[in-house]
Amino acid sequence: MVKVLKFRVGIEGLENKIWRVIEIIDRMTVADLAYTILATFNSRAYHLYKIYYNDNIYDCRLNPKLTKYDEDKLSAITTKLSILDLKENDLMEMEYDYGSPTTFYITYLGYEELKNYNDAKKYPYIVDGEGLGMLDDRSSYALKDIVLETDKLGYSNCYFPAIYETKKIYDYRKYNIKTDNKNLKGLVLLIKNGYEV
Repeated sequence: MVKVLKFRVGIEGLENKIWRVIEIIDRMTVADLAYTILATFNSRAYHLYKIYYNDNIYDCRLNPKLTKYDEDKLSAITTKLSILDLKENDLMEMEYDYGSPTTFYITYLGYEELKNYNDAKKYPYIVDGEGLGMLDDRSSYALKDIVLETDKLGYSNCYFPAIYETKKIYDYRKYNIKTDNKNLKGLVLLIKNGYEV
């Protein structure tokens, strides 16, 4: 039986302003969940990440045990979600960019059985959400200040680098779930290749 797992993911301190409900099949890996989070939350995905769950640390490197300091870490890349023995309302935490960390809180909401195996290609999929996402090289705390200032002023003063050396206004309120789902699988694949190939 293939399960469709459902997770609610929010940025630390902004769980009610910038969040997603993600569906992903249990045959995918912990890393695939991380890539989905990075894709849907607008990350450029060029920093390290790790996920904490049930007293384990799932690291983004293929073999995190290469040094003596990483003996307690497991590989997110080789660990399938199906072996985690998730229970409803279990909490996970993902830390991205150890220098200016963005922390994601991940709540497991349960699962449904995949009725038709051909439907597996639909996943990962964003069911619901609000808030544009994160800003690379800025911590969750810095992002919270930007969001609160945007709410206070009614507009955003924050710029972030876009493609071709241009700048773009970051307004967390401008999130489009249709566009997100349209681009999601392609972005997840790009991110996966960046970390694993």
